[in-house]
Amino acid sequence: MDVLLNKVYSLIAIGFVGFIGWLAWKAFRSTMKKSDDPVKLLVKWGGTFALIITWAFIMKVLLKMGGIALIFGVLLTATFGVLIGIMWAPSWGRMLASPLSSMYDGGSEQAEPTPFYAIAEAKRKRGLYDASIAEVRKQLARFPSDTQGHLMLAEMLAEHRDDFEGAVALLNQFVSEHEPGPVNGSFVLNRLADLYLKYRQDPAGARQSLQRLQSEFPDTEQADKAAQRIAHLQDEDFLTTRQAPKKMEVRKMNLKLGLSGDASSMQVPEVDVDAKARNMVEHLETHPRDTEVREQLAWIYAEHYGKIDWAIDQLKQLTQMEHQSVSKLARWYNQTADIYCRFSGSAEAAKLSLEEFIGRFPDSGHSERARHRLKRLNLEVRTSKKGRSDGTDLSTQKTDST
Repeated sequence: MDVLLNKVYSLIAIGFVGFIGWLAWKAFRSTMKKSDDPVKLLVKWGGTFALIITWAFIMKVLLKMGGIALIFGVLLTATFGVLIGIMWAPSWGRMLASPLSSMYDGGSEQAEPTPFYAIAEAKRKRGLYDASIAEVRKQLARFPSDTQGHLMLAEMLAEHRDDFEGAVALLNQFVSEHEPGPVNGSFVLNRLADLYLKYRQDPAGARQSLQRLQSEFPDTEQADKAAQRIAHLQDEDFLTTRQAPKKMEVRKMNLKLGLSGDASSMQVPEVDVDAKARNMVEHLETHPRDTEVREQLAWIYAEHYGKIDWAIDQLKQLTQMEHQSVSKLARWYNQTADIYCRFSGSAEAAKLSLEEFIGRFPDSGHSERARHRLKRLNLEVRTSKKGRSDGTDLSTQKTDST
């Protein structure tokens, strides 16, 4: 039985020593990786192990001798402890102070390497375009998937080397090879559209880049913004005319206009609202996600034609579009309430519109303002009715919902 217990104790002791040795090995490897001077640290570890082995051998001899030798063993242990403490005191001091010092110096963690374009920018400002391009290429060789570097390089190729085709090929290749994601991909493809418009006055090329953005990243906020931009791209004739020198015609004015009884020349020409509305409807048939034009059309329906249902329908289409910001949705819901209050006198319908927005975004700051507005809807309706009875024009007094 005693033999069995001795074997068990021996196995436990071996396991404990092995565990301690494994922890020591992990600590040794970790400190060696983080150390600024691995050789010095290796010497420290070697000296520490030598002292521990020497102490263990001497203590084994003293324990066998017994008696007064044990007192000498205590003194020896204290001496070895002081030597090890002296050896490791700087390291322990840094370890204890690291939580405080890391607040100022960032700690011992290695900073993630990032491209550095300040030198390239400085050379570009000095007119050293070839050197600047070479510096950007040098950074891209280290960071081939960096978006900023590719945008800088494409801009410099188009502007300073007159290499428009090279700039376009660079950005197209970046999107194809690096899978930049919707955010960075949107930056690159929008910049590509800018290059087409700026250096070639080519809206077709710009439109193709934006359509690629829609196809590469469908059902995203970036794709929706691309659709908005496509809807407002000017045609090639407009861009060509815009680049041509403009001639300003200075007409001779009547200096005695104030004494004349005819003030017709002072009147602002009337806008053909019917033609404007038709153009907007045709535009929305081609670009149904153009929120700016749809919002304008809603107010034309309400103010000019008195078609409240048509106006509300346009605003509802806006509030149901995906990938719209909360601030835009707040504006459209508040404009729906505006139209109900001013043109139909229905505070209840306006209330339902605001409550729908609050239900969708209960924690938004815009919802808090909508809750305050709910308390004064009846006053808004009465004010609108009084303004209409007095002949006051309320059509331009839109609520500032943002």
